[in-house]
Amino acid sequence: MNAKKNLNKKSGDEVSSLFKMMLIMVEDMKKDHDFHYEKLYEGIPEKYHPVIKAADHFTPDKVSWIRKRILDFGNESLRNVQNEIENYKVEFIFK
Repeated sequence: MNAKKNLNKKSGDEVSSLFKMMLIMVEDMKKDHDFHYEKLYEGIPEKYHPVIKAADHFTPDKVSWIRKRILDFGNESLRNVQNEIENYKVEFIFK
């Protein structure tokens, strides 16, 4: 069993898990945002609906941009961890 390869895989899995959770949180935030904007939209006179639509900042384009940033930074972190591990000698010590 290759210790460095194992460490690289495990650390990569953890970083990937972290940014996948961040993506899930963005989806949750979007759902919450949409729910509350809909309540606001329904609760005010129709003449103000254009103002509410104009103020909606959590658009599909914005969500895509946030997702891309999370994925870009996550992938950069994975590369950085893998490059850093290359600076070390990793061995198993069995007890």
